[in-house]
Amino acid sequence: MGTGLATAQAPVSGPAPARTALALTLNGQPVAVDTAFSRLEVSTGVNKVLSINLVRTDSPDDQGLTILIDQFPLAPGQYRFKEILSGHVRDASYRYGTTTAYSNACGLNDGVVQVLAIDPQRRTIRGTFRAVLCESEPRPGAKRRRFAMSGSFQGVYSAQ
Repeated sequence: MGTGLATAQAPVSGPAPARTALALTLNGQPVAVDTAFSRLEVSTGVNKVLSINLVRTDSPDDQGLTILIDQFPLAPGQYRFKEILSGHVRDASYRYGTTTAYSNACGLNDGVVQVLAIDPQRRTIRGTFRAVLCESEPRPGAKRRRFAMSGSFQGVYSAQ
């Protein structure tokens, strides 16, 4: 007989995924993600942080897309990037070649990470994300570019 706690945690059904599955689109175009260099992490300290880092296959030395959700309660839910006066640090950054963009560089960002399932015992997590990031330093004379990022993540996360 299951406990209320196990039901509230919405564990991933079935066995733990054998490998990490990551998907990323940039302005509607799919980008291949390198699962060897990409990471899903949850810090185990007092202030838990969910960190998702998706590294591009065509550029494993670049940082790629990094999403941070602080005060992560280790539970399914919707975590928005900008919550007015919440005190939460929830943002995304993208580094590829000479391009650097941040979610907090955009005036309005309705970005969200949707954690669909998490199992702390097996350390598995599954969810989706979407965000708009704005270039921080455009080329001289060029207009600042906006990047619409979306995708999904599923796999075993490492505990820091």
